[in-house]
Amino acid sequence: MRKFFFILCSLAMASAVVGLVRGIGAMVDGNWSALGDSDLLWIQWSNDIGIKRMLLSVPIALLLLKLVGQTRPLSLFQNWRATLICTSIALLPHLMAEIKVPDSSTKPSIVLITLDSVRLDFLGWGGSELPTSPKLDALAAKGVRFTQNISQSSWTKPSTATLLTGLVPSKHHANSRYGPLANSQRTLAEALSLDGYRTTCYSSNPNITPTFGFMQGFDFMHHDVASTATELIASGKQWLDSADKRASFLYLHLNDAHYPYEPSSEYAGMFNKTGIDAFLDGSAEIKFRNSFGETFSEGQVESLKLSYAEEIKYLDDVVGDFVNELLNSRDDIIVIITADHGEEFLEHGDLGHGHTVYDELIRIPLQFVASNKLMGENDWQIGVHQQQVRQMDVLPTILEMCSLGWPNEIRPLDGESLLPFFRETQGEHEHRQAISETDSQGSALSGMAGPLRSFRLPSSKLIIGDPWTEAISNRVWLFNLLADPRETNNLAQSDLDEVKSMRGKYDASGWLLPTFYNSSARVTMSENEKAQLAEMGYSDDGEDAAADYDPYFDPRAIPWVELKISSD
Repeated sequence: MRKFFFILCSLAMASAVVGLVRGIGAMVDGNWSALGDSDLLWIQWSNDIGIKRMLLSVPIALLLLKLVGQTRPLSLFQNWRATLICTSIALLPHLMAEIKVPDSSTKPSIVLITLDSVRLDFLGWGGSELPTSPKLDALAAKGVRFTQNISQSSWTKPSTATLLTGLVPSKHHANSRYGPLANSQRTLAEALSLDGYRTTCYSSNPNITPTFGFMQGFDFMHHDVASTATELIASGKQWLDSADKRASFLYLHLNDAHYPYEPSSEYAGMFNKTGIDAFLDGSAEIKFRNSFGETFSEGQVESLKLSYAEEIKYLDDVVGDFVNELLNSRDDIIVIITADHGEEFLEHGDLGHGHTVYDELIRIPLQFVASNKLMGENDWQIGVHQQQVRQMDVLPTILEMCSLGWPNEIRPLDGESLLPFFRETQGEHEHRQAISETDSQGSALSGMAGPLRSFRLPSSKLIIGDPWTEAISNRVWLFNLLADPRETNNLAQSDLDEVKSMRGKYDASGWLLPTFYNSSARVTMSENEKAQLAEMGYSDDGEDAAADYDPYFDPRAIPWVELKISSD
């Protein structure tokens, strides 16, 4: 009997002690006490049950009993009183979480879907000439969509971090290849978890992982770069179907449209009838740039582009069916479908993403759709909106949809709720100024421009080299987006007044900050994780400034203008 009590104590303490230590560590890192988020400790502790370590504790306990026997320290844990105390400690976080966390049963459930790498103009409702997205188009027609949604970065990690924190990249700092989203950044999942939501994430992108800090606030996070959208959606659907009385927050990050653009046999050939073989991954992208564009012909790029469209058609089918099933079976669901960035297919002489902040990389889909009951109860109006909005507006929109505030002690959000658009189909809403940033040194095809910042209004865009990186700080681009939507004519030299005006507005926004990334915050990754990042084109680290040398520009690239300009 004593052995039995000792084993029960070991099971309880294996769960309780490790979970408590991890929870306290997260609380200190996240400054939860000062920010009024202390209840996250109970939630995180209760979620960290540790089945594997509990099972491991059994043979360890038996081994201790055999080796040490009935020594006084061990004998203290071989009775029913000790077992009761240890079990109470293990159950304490579950009890406290039940007491402290509000009832969310009357709140709407949220499904947030990121279609990685999908640019807006490759969807039907975004202007595609190919029938890539009939199901998403149909969903857009019965929801709310935005045709000028601007991402705050042109690659995955900073863009997704903005989506989940409501902050520009220079504030959340998840803006370098090996830097994490710090635990001190409050996330959407944490806010919803504190409001009683159960939360989970399924991701197939190697940037959106626990290693890089994206598990914050999620009860569970599944990451597998080999998982297809079909597999992740099936898991997400099963999780939603297992719901208890609590509302649910499901985040799906689907990487299928990211290169190498290899659609399944069902979709291959649907649009790509070129008969030209082409394969793009991280190493092929580097070779293309280092060869100054020689390794891919225009025909091969066209083949890549059409295969990319086929991947989007696949996503349209699986995501569209999933969302339609949700809307048909539930009256409490809100679905947001967006992307993190787009892709370039030689528009400015290059391939891939992350290297510039042109519109093919930062203008991304954003569409909302909700159950008919929610639409009616909240007087939300179906509509398409041409005003410029930002990816950082998604988080505050979800908070308002869930009647959830943001604590005053926490850094204010950079985004603003989009719900005013939902209440009027043709309202006179103002455009919202947008910024985008990338840490990338650029590309050998575009003069190795270095880390870039952009300030975008609906009519014009200013792009500058990072002002705190001396070698590139005077590099400037200015585009008239109305007359030149493809951004082919740099007006910086001929319109100095507009450059100065745009720079003044950028400075006044409060988003032009020297804290581009935290160079001291670098995660330790396994070789497998490094290989996964390299395959996706994230093997280079953008923290070293681009060299100041006589640059090469592809004929389609747009040279910078050297200007010493300020807003003064």
